[in-house]
Amino acid sequence: MTKEGTVLDGKYEIWKEVGRGGMSIVYLARDNRLNKQWAVKEIKNDGSKSTTTLLKGLEREANILKNVDHPVLPRIVDIINQEGTIYVVMDFIEGTTISDRLKKEGAQPQELVIEWGLQLASALDYLHNMNPPVIYRDMKPSNVMIKPEGGVKLIDFGTAKEYIIENNADTTALGTRGYAAPEQFGDSKGRGIYKTDARTDIYNLGATLYHIVTGKNPSEPPYEMRPIREWNPGLSSGLEKIILKCTQPNPNDRYQNCSELMYALEHYTELDDAYKKKNKNKMAAFVATVSLAVVAGITSLVGYTGLQKIKLDNYNSYIEIGNEYRAEGNYIQAAEEYKKAFELDGSDAEAYEKYIQVYIDASNEVREDGTTDLQLETGLNVVANRIKAGHDSVDKNDQVLYKLAMTYFDELGDYKLASKYFNMIDPKDDEYGELAGYYGSVSLILSSTNIDASELMEQIDSFAAYNQSEYTNQNDIKFINYKTIGRIYATYINEDGVAENADEVMNQAIEDLEEYNGTTLDTNDYFYSYYENLIVINEYLANHTDNENLKNQYNSYVITYSDEYLTILNIKLAENEGLTIGGDSDNIFNTAYYNTMSGKADAYAAMGEYDNVVATYTQIEDVLGKNNVLSNKVYADHLDYIYSYCVDINQDPANWKRLCKDEHDDLLAVYDEGQDVEGINTNRTWNKRKDTVEMLKYGRYEETDADDVDETLEDTETEDGQMGE
Repeated sequence: MTKEGTVLDGKYEIWKEVGRGGMSIVYLARDNRLNKQWAVKEIKNDGSKSTTTLLKGLEREANILKNVDHPVLPRIVDIINQEGTIYVVMDFIEGTTISDRLKKEGAQPQELVIEWGLQLASALDYLHNMNPPVIYRDMKPSNVMIKPEGGVKLIDFGTAKEYIIENNADTTALGTRGYAAPEQFGDSKGRGIYKTDARTDIYNLGATLYHIVTGKNPSEPPYEMRPIREWNPGLSSGLEKIILKCTQPNPNDRYQNCSELMYALEHYTELDDAYKKKNKNKMAAFVATVSLAVVAGITSLVGYTGLQKIKLDNYNSYIEIGNEYRAEGNYIQAAEEYKKAFELDGSDAEAYEKYIQVYIDASNEVREDGTTDLQLETGLNVVANRIKAGHDSVDKNDQVLYKLAMTYFDELGDYKLASKYFNMIDPKDDEYGELAGYYGSVSLILSSTNIDASELMEQIDSFAAYNQSEYTNQNDIKFINYKTIGRIYATYINEDGVAENADEVMNQAIEDLEEYNGTTLDTNDYFYSYYENLIVINEYLANHTDNENLKNQYNSYVITYSDEYLTILNIKLAENEGLTIGGDSDNIFNTAYYNTMSGKADAYAAMGEYDNVVATYTQIEDVLGKNNVLSNKVYADHLDYIYSYCVDINQDPANWKRLCKDEHDDLLAVYDEGQDVEGINTNRTWNKRKDTVEMLKYGRYEETDADDVDETLEDTETEDGQMGE
């Protein structure tokens, strides 16, 4: 087992264990260079046959996933072999499996099952169209994660295989009984295993959808799937037909590819018996109407120009209705209207841009239960699929490509996909060409598993100079670029010379933004980001100079920028009804407040301003209260600061009451206040100081002459922080 705090390959810091199996342990880790979370799977190579098999599965999984760029598929970004232990670094996927959801809740709502089915079919379609194609072969509820925002992610590629046309048969029976297609284990007469292909995955997905929508597990006796409406008559007969077709024993009787399946799922209501009966009557009326129209010669009266005008009017109508829904906060209906618009006329960028933006807006409005109205990856996948198919030449529309690329870059941090779409933009495009070149270069470097930081910083410095000279202070793009540049500077602040350049650029960003008088940019969001970067920059500068005057100057900047940042934080908090700082609330505002105020206290401490440090900690305690998840950290930090301050005055606690009485009293007061703080006894810092403070509190120290003290306090502590005899 790898200890918390271990740093792998100089960048992946192990935070905590999040799961384990028979031969592996999974940790949550932080990439200290990219400030990003990853999952790290640890497998000890003990040479056993079982470990060898597992490692082969991991190698297969890594070789497949290292080349994927689909929102439903995870990525493997690194494989590290360190002293006989293999570490696989991959996407960290939060959430629960569909299998766990089924155990707790049973059958899931039909509309949700359709949505999940479309996402999974899209992922399988992507795999099947890779070169060479990849067959997943183990689709089942336990291999599908439901993310907190509601989308799904396919996991465990240990049984996946590349499809080689020349092979006549697979050599191993792989899959899970009940979900597996007949060809994965043998034909109806039990004669060996014959070829698995894309249709095998379609069977697996059909069986999975059957389980999710009925709650009946096909991998349990009697290992059968009955028509879904025998379990629930209220289910769609159209969905029933789709699942029955997916799970036909003969592959030739199933959907032949996932595109066919996705089309059927998107139009499942049209397969319903009631729908067909209703529309049979409509068709008769329609035929009669068309006949009359032909007789009357309506088409000749309207003409081509008239038809184009009708098309444009309908397009604009969809956009306007979508805008109204969006203004009401009805993101689902807004997205539907924008989608109708680009399906009607996909040559115009407006509908695509609004469609992507409404998904961004929805994904940023997270409910208390962690859900959202729309999943951003789902919306981006719709646009990406249209680009892939070249609908209405959207793959040549630089405005749409730029919007999609920037969303992958900014919102999802998926630099590989961002690079792909930035590089599709015409370099000669007046508006986006050169800009996409900078973002494309930066994305390419950031998507690498072995980032060249010096090369990245050269690109960012060049980008900053371009941004300053190319755009006026009334152009929104300038401030969006500043935000990107500042974030990357802050991430790579440890590189030589970065802090000084970053400080200059971010101060310029503040000056430029103060001159902005437009209405389309939420300036508070950008000030918030710039001040956050300036805090990080000046903290670094303060900690890396030996000049005391400069150190104090940088720390004073940290305090000033922290105050500006907190002012905007309060504004943002007021704009988000229902979110608060303190109490039982656990949200990003709490964390931002705690981090900023703690940094402010550290700056005061570095300047030797004891009263301001104590006042700052007291303020944090008043705001957060005693029941917040962060409260125990605040009280422990407060106690530790006063304790260390007293140690600097005299290393023997027995003398503190005489030599630093006020601080001694402050220490005991914080200790008394912290006794009933939520989780305080689990805090290591608090427990490290606890015994000494207890002895002070109950007068168990015998005062000594300070001049006779030779041993330090640290010398009298045991390894676990307890006082020695």
